[in-house]
Amino acid sequence: MGEVVEQDANATMDFEDIRAGVVVGIVFAVVKTLKVGVPSLGVGMADSVIPAAMTLGYILLRARREPEKLDAWGITTPISWAAWGASAGLVLAGAAVLAAASRALSGEITFRAWYLFDMIAYVAAAFPQQFFLCSVGLASLSTLRIFRGRWRLPLFVGLVFGLAHFWTPVHLPNSSFPIQVVATMPMGFFASYYFLRFRSIVPLTLWHTVLYVLMVNWVQRFL
Repeated sequence: MGEVVEQDANATMDFEDIRAGVVVGIVFAVVKTLKVGVPSLGVGMADSVIPAAMTLGYILLRARREPEKLDAWGITTPISWAAWGASAGLVLAGAAVLAAASRALSGEITFRAWYLFDMIAYVAAAFPQQFFLCSVGLASLSTLRIFRGRWRLPLFVGLVFGLAHFWTPVHLPNSSFPIQVVATMPMGFFASYYFLRFRSIVPLTLWHTVLYVLMVNWVQRFL
Protein backbone atom coordinates (compact mmCIF):
# COMPACT_ATOMS: atom_id res chain seq x y z
CA MET A 1 0.00 0.00 0.00
CA GLY A 2 1.10 3.57 -0.59
CA GLU A 3 2.18 5.66 2.32
CA VAL A 4 -0.22 8.44 3.22
CA VAL A 5 1.65 11.71 3.66
CA GLU A 6 0.29 13.45 6.73
CA GLN A 7 -0.04 17.21 6.77
CA ASP A 8 2.74 18.85 8.77
CA ALA A 9 1.19 21.01 11.47
CA ASN A 10 4.40 23.07 11.61
CA ALA A 11 4.66 23.65 7.86
CA THR A 12 4.73 27.24 6.63
CA MET A 13 4.07 28.85 3.28
CA ASP A 14 6.97 29.12 0.86
CA PHE A 15 6.56 32.67 -0.41
CA GLU A 16 9.33 32.25 -2.99
CA ASP A 17 7.25 29.52 -4.63
CA ILE A 18 4.15 31.71 -4.46
CA ARG A 19 5.92 34.67 -6.07
CA ALA A 20 7.15 32.42 -8.87
CA GLY A 21 3.60 31.19 -9.43
CA VAL A 22 2.26 34.74 -9.60
CA VAL A 23 4.90 35.78 -12.14
CA VAL A 24 4.33 32.73 -14.35
CA GLY A 25 0.57 33.22 -14.08
CA ILE A 26 0.81 36.86 -15.19
CA VAL A 27 3.04 35.95 -18.14
CA PHE A 28 0.63 33.18 -19.15
CA ALA A 29 -2.35 35.56 -18.94
CA VAL A 30 -0.61 38.15 -21.11
CA VAL A 31 0.45 35.63 -23.76
CA LYS A 32 -2.96 33.94 -23.78
CA THR A 33 -4.69 37.32 -24.15
CA LEU A 34 -2.47 38.17 -27.11
CA LYS A 35 -3.12 34.76 -28.67
CA VAL A 36 -6.90 35.10 -28.39
CA GLY A 37 -7.19 38.83 -28.94
CA VAL A 38 -4.59 39.37 -31.67
CA PRO A 39 -4.45 36.18 -33.80
CA SER A 40 -2.31 37.95 -36.41
CA LEU A 41 0.66 37.85 -34.02
CA GLY A 42 0.96 34.11 -34.59
CA VAL A 43 1.57 33.27 -30.93
CA GLY A 44 1.10 29.56 -31.62
CA MET A 45 2.14 27.35 -28.70
CA ALA A 46 3.95 30.16 -26.89
CA ASP A 47 1.21 30.22 -24.24
CA SER A 48 2.34 26.70 -23.28
CA VAL A 49 6.06 26.82 -24.05
CA ILE A 50 6.90 30.08 -22.25
CA PRO A 51 5.25 29.16 -18.90
CA ALA A 52 6.77 25.67 -19.12
CA ALA A 53 10.26 27.09 -19.72
CA MET A 54 9.85 29.56 -16.85
CA THR A 55 8.62 26.79 -14.53
CA LEU A 56 11.47 24.46 -15.43
CA GLY A 57 14.00 27.29 -15.02
CA TYR A 58 12.64 28.13 -11.57
CA ILE A 59 12.73 24.49 -10.49
CA LEU A 60 16.34 24.04 -11.62
CA LEU A 61 17.58 27.25 -10.02
CA ARG A 62 15.78 26.64 -6.73
CA ALA A 63 16.78 22.97 -6.58
CA ARG A 64 20.45 23.89 -6.97
CA ARG A 65 20.21 25.86 -3.72
CA GLU A 66 17.76 23.57 -1.95
CA PRO A 67 17.77 20.02 -3.41
CA GLU A 68 15.26 18.88 -0.79
CA LYS A 69 12.63 20.99 -2.54
CA LEU A 70 12.42 18.36 -5.29
CA ASP A 71 10.84 15.95 -2.83
CA ALA A 72 8.74 18.68 -1.23
CA TRP A 73 7.35 19.54 -4.66
CA GLY A 74 6.54 15.91 -5.38
CA ILE A 75 8.91 15.67 -8.35
CA THR A 76 11.39 13.09 -7.01
CA THR A 77 9.15 11.57 -4.36
CA PRO A 78 9.18 7.75 -4.68
CA ILE A 79 6.01 6.56 -6.41
CA SER A 80 4.46 3.52 -4.75
CA TRP A 81 2.44 0.84 -6.53
CA ALA A 82 -0.63 2.19 -4.75
CA ALA A 83 0.06 5.64 -6.21
CA TRP A 84 0.39 4.21 -9.71
CA GLY A 85 -2.72 2.10 -9.18
CA ALA A 86 -4.77 5.07 -7.98
CA SER A 87 -3.57 7.10 -10.95
CA ALA A 88 -4.51 4.32 -13.38
CA GLY A 89 -7.93 4.05 -11.75
CA LEU A 90 -8.52 7.77 -12.16
CA VAL A 91 -7.49 7.65 -15.82
CA LEU A 92 -9.73 4.67 -16.56
CA ALA A 93 -12.69 6.19 -14.74
CA GLY A 94 -12.25 9.54 -16.48
CA ALA A 95 -11.80 7.88 -19.87
CA ALA A 96 -14.95 5.80 -19.32
CA VAL A 97 -17.00 8.93 -18.60
CA LEU A 98 -15.58 10.69 -21.66
CA ALA A 99 -16.18 7.62 -23.83
CA ALA A 100 -19.81 7.49 -22.72
CA ALA A 101 -20.19 11.18 -23.53
CA SER A 102 -18.57 10.67 -26.94
CA ARG A 103 -20.93 7.79 -27.66
CA ALA A 104 -23.91 9.91 -26.72
CA LEU A 105 -22.78 12.90 -28.78
CA SER A 106 -21.39 11.23 -31.90
CA GLY A 107 -22.52 7.62 -31.80
CA GLU A 108 -18.94 6.36 -31.83
CA ILE A 109 -15.72 6.12 -29.84
CA THR A 110 -12.49 6.49 -31.80
CA PHE A 111 -8.82 6.55 -30.90
CA ARG A 112 -6.34 7.89 -33.42
CA ALA A 113 -2.59 7.39 -33.23
CA TRP A 114 -2.05 11.14 -33.34
CA TYR A 115 -3.82 11.44 -29.98
CA LEU A 116 -0.59 10.11 -28.46
CA PHE A 117 1.45 12.89 -30.07
CA ASP A 118 -1.05 15.46 -28.82
CA MET A 119 -0.69 14.03 -25.31
CA ILE A 120 3.09 14.33 -25.47
CA ALA A 121 2.83 17.90 -26.76
CA TYR A 122 0.36 18.81 -24.01
CA VAL A 123 2.86 17.89 -21.27
CA ALA A 124 4.35 21.39 -21.71
CA ALA A 125 1.00 22.89 -20.70
CA ALA A 126 0.01 20.29 -18.09
CA PHE A 127 3.21 20.26 -16.02
CA PRO A 128 3.23 23.95 -15.00
CA GLN A 129 -0.45 23.65 -14.09
CA GLN A 130 0.17 20.63 -11.87
CA PHE A 131 3.29 22.18 -10.36
CA PHE A 132 1.67 25.45 -9.33
CA LEU A 133 -1.70 23.91 -8.50
CA CYS A 134 -0.33 21.07 -6.38
CA SER A 135 3.34 21.55 -5.49
CA VAL A 136 2.86 25.24 -4.69
CA GLY A 137 -0.84 25.99 -4.24
CA LEU A 138 -1.89 22.88 -2.32
CA ALA A 139 1.28 22.80 -0.25
CA SER A 140 0.74 26.45 0.71
CA LEU A 141 -2.99 26.26 1.42
CA SER A 142 -2.58 23.07 3.47
CA THR A 143 -0.61 25.10 6.03
CA LEU A 144 -3.76 27.13 6.84
CA ARG A 145 -5.89 25.88 9.71
CA ILE A 146 -9.13 26.37 7.76
CA PHE A 147 -8.02 23.76 5.21
CA ARG A 148 -6.82 21.13 7.66
CA GLY A 149 -8.60 17.83 7.10
CA ARG A 150 -9.23 15.44 4.25
CA TRP A 151 -11.94 17.09 2.15
CA ARG A 152 -11.92 20.88 2.57
CA LEU A 153 -8.89 21.67 0.45
CA PRO A 154 -9.69 19.30 -2.47
CA LEU A 155 -13.24 20.71 -2.63
CA PHE A 156 -11.95 24.28 -2.62
CA VAL A 157 -9.28 23.64 -5.24
CA GLY A 158 -11.73 21.76 -7.47
CA LEU A 159 -14.06 24.76 -7.41
CA VAL A 160 -11.26 27.25 -8.13
CA PHE A 161 -9.72 25.08 -10.87
CA GLY A 162 -13.09 24.77 -12.58
CA LEU A 163 -13.88 28.48 -12.38
CA ALA A 164 -10.41 29.24 -13.80
CA HIS A 165 -11.59 27.58 -17.03
CA PHE A 166 -14.71 29.72 -17.34
CA TRP A 167 -13.10 31.69 -20.19
CA THR A 168 -12.98 28.67 -22.51
CA PRO A 169 -15.16 29.14 -25.62
CA VAL A 170 -16.89 25.74 -26.01
CA HIS A 171 -20.19 25.46 -24.10
CA LEU A 172 -22.66 22.75 -23.13
CA PRO A 173 -25.42 22.26 -25.73
CA ASN A 174 -28.07 25.01 -25.56
CA SER A 175 -26.16 26.68 -22.76
CA SER A 176 -23.59 29.40 -22.11
CA PHE A 177 -21.84 27.22 -19.52
CA PRO A 178 -18.28 26.20 -20.60
CA ILE A 179 -17.79 22.44 -20.95
CA GLN A 180 -14.26 22.62 -19.49
CA VAL A 181 -15.63 23.93 -16.20
CA VAL A 182 -17.69 20.74 -15.88
CA ALA A 183 -14.63 18.59 -16.62
CA THR A 184 -12.02 20.48 -14.60
CA MET A 185 -13.94 20.78 -11.31
CA PRO A 186 -13.83 17.04 -10.56
CA MET A 187 -10.36 16.85 -12.03
CA GLY A 188 -9.13 19.55 -9.64
CA PHE A 189 -10.78 17.74 -6.72
CA PHE A 190 -9.25 14.34 -7.47
CA ALA A 191 -5.85 15.82 -8.33
CA SER A 192 -5.80 17.64 -5.01
CA TYR A 193 -6.85 14.60 -3.02
CA TYR A 194 -4.28 12.44 -4.84
CA PHE A 195 -1.43 14.88 -4.25
CA LEU A 196 -2.22 15.32 -0.55
CA ARG A 197 -2.20 11.54 -0.17
CA PHE A 198 0.81 10.53 -2.28
CA ARG A 199 2.80 13.79 -2.76
CA SER A 200 3.75 13.11 -6.37
CA ILE A 201 2.91 15.20 -9.43
CA VAL A 202 4.42 12.88 -12.05
CA PRO A 203 1.38 10.55 -12.34
CA LEU A 204 -0.90 13.58 -12.06
CA THR A 205 0.76 15.24 -15.03
CA LEU A 206 0.44 12.05 -17.07
CA TRP A 207 -3.28 11.57 -16.45
CA HIS A 208 -3.90 15.27 -16.95
CA THR A 209 -2.45 15.01 -20.47
CA VAL A 210 -4.37 11.83 -21.29
CA LEU A 211 -7.77 13.04 -20.09
CA TYR A 212 -7.42 16.51 -21.61
CA VAL A 213 -6.70 15.17 -25.09
CA LEU A 214 -9.52 12.63 -24.82
CA MET A 215 -11.91 15.34 -23.61
CA VAL A 216 -11.05 17.59 -26.58
CA ASN A 217 -11.39 14.81 -29.17
CA TRP A 218 -14.23 12.77 -27.67
CA VAL A 219 -16.43 15.55 -26.31
CA GLN A 220 -15.45 19.14 -26.99
CA ARG A 221 -15.17 18.88 -30.77
CA PHE A 222 -18.80 17.67 -31.03
CA LEU A 223 -20.20 20.66 -29.15
